Amino acid sequence: MKRMICALTALAMLFGLSACSTQNQSKTASAESSAAEQQSQKIEATAGEAPAPVATGDLPEAVPGQVTEALSRFTDENGDTAFIPADFRISENADEQTINNGLVVTGPDGSEFVWIPTTVTALTARDFGSYFFNDGSLSGYYDETDLPEYQAMADSTARYGGFYMGRYEASRADGNLPASKRITDFDGGNIWVNFSPQDATVACENLYADNDTVQGFFPWGANWDTMLQWLVDSGNKLLKAINEDSTSWGNYSNDSFSDSASGIYTGLWEDAKANNIYDLAGNNWEWTQERNGSNYVMRGGGYNLMGGACNGDDFPAAVRDPLPGNNHHPNVTFRVALYLK
Repeated sequence: MKRMICALTALAMLFGLSACSTQNQSKTASAESSAAEQQSQKIEATAGEAPAPVATGDLPEAVPGQVTEALSRFTDENGDTAFIPADFRISENADEQTINNGLVVTGPDGSEFVWIPTTVTALTARDFGSYFFNDGSLSGYYDETDLPEYQAMADSTARYGGFYMGRYEASRADGNLPASKRITDFDGGNIWVNFSPQDATVACENLYADNDTVQGFFPWGANWDTMLQWLVDSGNKLLKAINEDSTSWGNYSNDSFSDSASGIYTGLWEDAKANNIYDLAGNNWEWTQERNGSNYVMRGGGYNLMGGACNGDDFPAAVRDPLPGNNHHPNVTFRVALYLK
C-alpha cells in the first residue's frame, strides 16, 4: 500500500497536480553523509585499477571551428585539456572554448555536447542524498558499477579525464536516433517524451555507431552527480542552488526569469544555462540509468513544479525521483552522453 501511495504521488507530481511534497524528504546530515560515502566507496572499490591516461602527445591538436579527422586533443587558454572525437568540431565562440566554463563541441549531425572534466570532480556518487523524493537513503539503489557497460564508461572517463553530456534535452532525429539540439519553435524538432528508459538506452548506444572514436550512452546517476558537482567546483553555482532552490536558474513554473515555462522547448532561456548546458533544472524531468529497486530514477525536476520555493527542498536540480521504467510520460525526457573509445 505504501508503494502504491508513493507511485500515485509521483504520477500526480508529473502531471502538475501536486507542486509541494508533504513527505519528509530528508534524513539527518550524518545519515546522508554516511550513505553517500558508502556508495562512493562501492564505486571506487569496483572500479579496479585505473587505466593509464592517454598519451596526449600522440594525438593531433584540435582547432576551434575545424572538423577533426581523428581523435584529437585540445588545450584551452588555461592549460586544461579535453579530447575531441573524430568528425566533431569545437565551437568558434570564445565563451564556449574554456573547459572550466563548458567546452562545447558539435557532432556530424549538428548535436552539441559539453565536456565534463573529471580531473577535479571525480566520477562518483555525490552527497545529494537528502533530495531523493520520498527516500532519503541510498540503501535501495542498485550498484551499477558491476555492469560491463558502466565499467567501459568509467574506464574511458579515467583514461581521458572526462566525458561529454548533451547540451540540450534530447529530441528525436531521423532514424529514431536522439539529438542534442536547441529547440525554440515547433519547426526545430520535438523533445523526446513518452518512452521508456530501455528505449533511451538503445537509442543512445546507436548514436554515432559508425564512429570508432566515441560511444553514445544513456547517462547514469553518477554522470548526473559528477556534472552537478562540477558546476559547484567550477564556481558556476553554489551548492544551495543545486540542492535546495534552483529557481534562479531552472525553468520552473515559479522561476525568476521566464513567463512561459514549458517543456516543449529546450535552450529557450539563457538564464537556464549553467556552464553552457541548458535546462538541467526544471523544464522536463530526465530519465537516467540509475535504479532504485525496480524503478528508474529521474533527475532535474519539471517545469510544472517548483524548484525549491515551497519548503526549500522541493524539486531542485539534484532531486532524485524513482518511478517505474515502463511508464511513458509526456514531460519526461533524457540526455544523450558520450564517452571516448
